[in-house]
Amino acid sequence: MINFKNRKLLLSTILIAFIILLILPSCSKPSSEESIINEEVSFDYNLEFNDIDIMNSDSLYYELTFDMIGMESMDMSIEIDDTLYNSFKIVDIDSSSQVLGGYIPFNDNNMNIKVSFIDKGIVIADQYHAIPLRRNIEVLTFSNNVSSKHLDSLFDKNKFVNNNNIIYDKFKKYDFTNTEVIILNDLDMLSEKMIVELQKFLLNEGYIFVVMNKNIKDNNELSYSLGYPQVKAIRGSSRNQFFSVTDQEFLNEYSFLSKDLVNQSQLYRYFELKDNEEDFSRIMISTNDPLLLEKEVLGGKIFFLTTKIDPNWSNKFFDLVLNDILNRVFFQRLLTDES
Repeated sequence: MINFKNRKLLLSTILIAFIILLILPSCSKPSSEESIINEEVSFDYNLEFNDIDIMNSDSLYYELTFDMIGMESMDMSIEIDDTLYNSFKIVDIDSSSQVLGGYIPFNDNNMNIKVSFIDKGIVIADQYHAIPLRRNIEVLTFSNNVSSKHLDSLFDKNKFVNNNNIIYDKFKKYDFTNTEVIILNDLDMLSEKMIVELQKFLLNEGYIFVVMNKNIKDNNELSYSLGYPQVKAIRGSSRNQFFSVTDQEFLNEYSFLSKDLVNQSQLYRYFELKDNEEDFSRIMISTNDPLLLEKEVLGGKIFFLTTKIDPNWSNKFFDLVLNDILNRVFFQRLLTDES
C-alpha cells in the first residue's frame, strides 16, 4: 500500500516528466516561422566566361545567371590579379532567375580573375578564372587554285592568327616546322610527299582542319593515312530542303554566344559517311549525321567539316558559326601548348 507521502512524490515525478516532454520538442526544433525563413533565403548562381573572346577581342564577356530568394540585394566584386576592378550591387527584383552580363578588359599576360558575392559584408561565394596567355598562332591554308575569300575575311578579324594562303602544288615539298595549324581547303588530292609531311606534322602535335572535297574517291583513299572519314554520298539538293545543326558542347564549352547562330544555321548539302563515327562527332546535323569530326591521329588532331564553304551548301548564319568553329580550334591549340 502506497502511503500519502509516496503518492505525492509519485504525482510530482509524473508531472515533472510530462513538463519535460512538452519542453524538449520546442528546444530541438526551430519554430515554423524560423523554418520558413531559413528555407526562403538562398542565392544560387552560375557564372560563365566566353574565353574564345581572346581570339578577336580586347575584352572578356561573362554571363551570370542567378536566383535570389528572400534577399533584397547582393554585392558583387571583380578582382583582376588581386586588384579590385569593379564592384556593384545586385538587386533582387522579382525573386526569379535573372541574367547579368558584362565585359572585363584583359591584356596579353596571364590574368587571374576572382569574382566574389558578398551579403552584409560576408563573402558567401567566390569563383576564380584563369585566362590563357594570348599569342600569335602560325597557320597555313592550302587551296586548289584560289584562296577562300571567306577564310580570308575570318582571318582579317582575328588578331592572333598569322595565316599564309598557299596554292597547293603536288610536286612541291613543304616544311611545317614553325606551323601549328594547317587548313586543307577543298583539295581534291594529296601527293605521297604531302601525306608524309602531314604525318610528321601530326607526330609533333600539330592540328589539321579539313574542308572536304566532293571528290569522294580521293577523299576515301586518305582514310588509311590521315584518318579521313569514308564518304558514302552527297546528301541534299536545293535551298528548298535544309537541315538544322546541333552543337554537342563543342562551341558552348567556351562560347555560349554562338547558340543563336547555331539555331539559325541551315545546311543544304553535306557528305553522308559510310560509318556514323559518333565517337568523333562534335557538331551534328538534324539527320543524325556528323557535321564536325575531331580525331586524334599520330599524337595530333584532325578536324573534318562535312559540308563545304559555299552558299549552295549552307546559309550565311553557318558562315558565322564557322568563324566560331575555327576560333574554337585555335583556342584549343593555345590550351594544348599551355598544358
